[in-house]
This record gives sequence, C-alpha cells and structure tokens, in this order.
Amino acid sequence: MATAISLARLHRGYGSGRGRVDVLRDFRMTIEEGSIYGLLGPSGCGKTTLLKVVLGRLVPESGEIDVLGTRPGEAGSPVPGSAVGYSPQEIALYEDLSITETLLFHGRLHGMGRDRIANRQAWLIDFLDLPGGDWQVGKLSGGQKRRVSLAVALLHEPQLLLL
Repeated sequence: MATAISLARLHRGYGSGRGRVDVLRDFRMTIEEGSIYGLLGPSGCGKTTLLKVVLGRLVPESGEIDVLGTRPGEAGSPVPGSAVGYSPQEIALYEDLSITETLLFHGRLHGMGRDRIANRQAWLIDFLDLPGGDWQVGKLSGGQKRRVSLAVALLHEPQLLLL
C-alpha cells in the first residue's frame, strides 16, 4: 500500500523568546492510503496545527512533509486543492445559501459539472440524513450544519479526507 502522508522531524511553534511554545517537536508520522487515523490529545497540544501543516495552510519551521507524493503548497501540488476534503472544526458555511446552492458552489470550485454535483448531492443528502436541498443553511441545527460541512468535504470524492 502507498503512503498518503509522511511527516519526519517536523517542528512548528508559536511566539518567540520566553513566550515561545513548541507544539510540534520532532513529530513523525506515516499514514498509508486507505487508513483511518484519529488524532487525540489535550487542548493546545498541536492537533489543529498539524492538520494545517498537512493542508499546506501553515509551513513547518523544519522537517520533511509529503502528502500524496508532494509537499503541500508547492507548485503542482494537489494540496491544498481538490485532492483534499476538509471539514474544519469551526463551521465555515454561507448561512444564506441553501444546501443545494452550497454544494453547487463548492462543486464548481472543484471543477465539477452540474450533473455530477446533482448526483453526488442526492447521494450525500440520503447518506448524511440531511433535509431537502432547498433548506437554508442558516436555519439548520448545529448537527445538520456539521453534516452539510461533511457533505462539502466528501462532495468531490477527495483522495484525502481531514475532519
């Protein structure tokens, strides 16, 4: 099986001098394709920082990182991009859009055609037990919004899913 994520000697911290906090120190991890991993730890230990590094939203101070065969953020890398589905810890949806409009918007961002988006939407609404596509996101419960966020992450059938 191929390696999906490889991290070696990764360092990332915040602040400077006496206020510096190192949240990732000599961090190492290898995740094979098809694997499911859970990242557990207390608040402030670096879980979100690690996800942001894997997504290419933060650059490590040192170390080696390989995600889907490339370094996130480098030219030609599919990360960040359509190779990754990401559902952030904070819900980041447009509350004025309907579920259908939300999925259409994100599908188009990933270069999907309308028919493929409609097919995936029908499947995701059923799979995630969401109300009809005409429901406005802002009127949904917190749990339903979380499931719409998951639908957005799954919509384009990414190689890598980060939740």
